Amino acid sequence: MRLIFKFFYNIFDNFLHKPRLKKCLLKLDLSCKNIFDVGSHNGESIDFLKSLYSDSKFYGFEPQKDCFKILKKKYLNSRKIKILNYALGKKKEEKKMWKNVLSTTSTLSNLNNNSKHFKTKSLILGNTKAGFYTKEKVKINTLFFFFKKFELNELDIVKIDTEGYEIKVLLGLNKIANKIKVIIIEHNFTDYYKDYNLSAIKKFLKKNSFKNIENLKFPFMKYTDSIYINKKFFQNKI
Repeated sequence: MRLIFKFFYNIFDNFLHKPRLKKCLLKLDLSCKNIFDVGSHNGESIDFLKSLYSDSKFYGFEPQKDCFKILKKKYLNSRKIKILNYALGKKKEEKKMWKNVLSTTSTLSNLNNNSKHFKTKSLILGNTKAGFYTKEKVKINTLFFFFKKFELNELDIVKIDTEGYEIKVLLGLNKIANKIKVIIIEHNFTDYYKDYNLSAIKKFLKKNSFKNIENLKFPFMKYTDSIYINKKFFQNKI
């Protein structure tokens, strides 16, 4: 069942979802220099965004050690892609991440074991714990810290896909939200994560002058990839 799910997921992702996302991004006519990919997994988003912005410098953040090793090997000879074995959050700390057999869904968030999504995933994976099998200690730092560490002036795109931990990533901006042009962020519409608060995410982005221009729902799934533009940089598109 798991292999069947991954097969159809990849078909929808590559032939429907990503082409729609590509179309939306190209409309913005960005001249990208720096991109942060928060939650890089095995480099799917890096590869996708690299196909659109080949001259950009990429910073990929992936806390899972096994995925980090894959990324380091994959981009070993690339001078434009830097991979960091970190999660991004509200503050510098260490936490334990829930590891899943579907490594794309490993998470730092607290899980709601009674949610419909948890039970459905358990059924699909043939596992009473929805595929979660262990915990792994990971390092967390802030987006602000790395922005300063790499002496950046602006970020053209920040992609955030952190399985319910998105608000913590945003809170780690520490007053540099006005340095970011575009945020691509996953919005979840289930009760899978106990502390997930979509309204808080939207409120934060609105307060920091970001305007939601697209919500691309993944087929048959209860989440979207949502695109926000900073009004400071896109006066002609508001």
